[in-house]
Amino acid sequence: MGDMTVAAAVAATPDTRDRFVDLVRVGSLVGVVLGHFAMAAVTLDHATGTVDIANVLESAPWTRPLTLVFQVMPLFFVVGGFAHAVAWVSLRRRGGGYADFVHARIGRLIRPTLVFVSVWMAAAVVIETVWGDSPATGPLLQIAGQLLWFIGIYLIAAAFAPALHAAHRRWGGWVIAVLMLAAIAVDAARLAGGVDGVKWLNFAFVWLAIHQLGFFYADGVADRWGPRRLGATMLAVGTLAVAALVAWGPYGLSMVSYEGEELSNLAPPTVALLAFGVAQAGVALLVRGPVRRALAQRRVWAVVVAGGAVAMTAFLWHFTALVAIYAALWVAGVDLEADPTTASFWWTKLALLPVFLVVVAGLVAAWRRFDRPPRRDGLVGVGRARAAVAALAVACAIVGMLAFAVVGFRGAASGYVGRLVGLPVTAWAALGLTVAAAVLAEAAVRRVSRVAEAEGSQG
Repeated sequence: MGDMTVAAAVAATPDTRDRFVDLVRVGSLVGVVLGHFAMAAVTLDHATGTVDIANVLESAPWTRPLTLVFQVMPLFFVVGGFAHAVAWVSLRRRGGGYADFVHARIGRLIRPTLVFVSVWMAAAVVIETVWGDSPATGPLLQIAGQLLWFIGIYLIAAAFAPALHAAHRRWGGWVIAVLMLAAIAVDAARLAGGVDGVKWLNFAFVWLAIHQLGFFYADGVADRWGPRRLGATMLAVGTLAVAALVAWGPYGLSMVSYEGEELSNLAPPTVALLAFGVAQAGVALLVRGPVRRALAQRRVWAVVVAGGAVAMTAFLWHFTALVAIYAALWVAGVDLEADPTTASFWWTKLALLPVFLVVVAGLVAAWRRFDRPPRRDGLVGVGRARAAVAALAVACAIVGMLAFAVVGFRGAASGYVGRLVGLPVTAWAALGLTVAAAVLAEAAVRRVSRVAEAEGSQG
């Protein structure tokens, strides 16, 4: 939002803007933040020196069906597809190219993320140096970076958005059909054929298929069909598919991963998550009408605008808030028993929620200035060399984020090595890739002198 105030942004909102999309984006990230807080089951036992980090889904089976409500990542990918389609069409109309798209849509994610990982790497060096012997240090630093898996996968969708949008314009529904069939084939090869290694392909096929739904929304399909009619159809088809897969297949009901489950629907994603994403998008269409009417009110829209300006910053730093709270409780000598089957666990959660929100707000206030898009004069346009540099930037960012998701910030001082699809990765390698991504994204749109540009055009 730059230096523009919320009031100014509200006043400048054009009537043609789809405010519902903005609300879904903000709501999705808020849902992730609150969901992570609710799922954290942390044991603090000073008598034994134990700090254990677990997930409530592991020991409280009754919470697993709730993931059908609180797993909102599919909606974020649908909204991302819409935003990428609109941005790409606008850029192409103005003469922009892939480098412009990467700098505007992907570079904006890389910059605040680079700040986040740099701060945590510096903190990790101190933590491992001072408390390296503590059994809690390694798991804490590892889990602190796990949320970056989402950015890594989202960057895959963003990187392929221009190409998949072109395919969508040419072949329409056949593209999403192929992606869905590919996801089904991967699950079949993995579960029926015993070819386990192919499962990682569904990180692309499932999320790209869900992302593709946003292209249809950008085309106005919902308005042509009628949002309620289309929404009801998608909800019915998606729900029936999930029910059949859970009842007669090997899939579980939980749409969030947890330790000990026989088959995760999320890591990597399965066709059950894909069907769930279709149903969830249908629900969104069913409520679009009344929600849009509410968003027409100035005060309601102002809340969405304010939330949108800080949503990504809150996403990046909310794990840090969780770590800070439990670290403070540990230092204060407070013991906690993480038993989600007891009422006291949830009363403690409720008591900690305001504290968590205050800490998140403080971190957002401290770091949100890094989440502002840079000002640029004009576009660099179409160019193969620039596009290649931009593509390399995205590749570095994707691998860097997924590496952080595997190792977190563990090993900043100890040299811990993790495995990403069988390949060794370290936190320092992940940081190097993230720095390279930021540098390359800027280099792809860097302007040369007018004399050099003229000589280049003549050559």
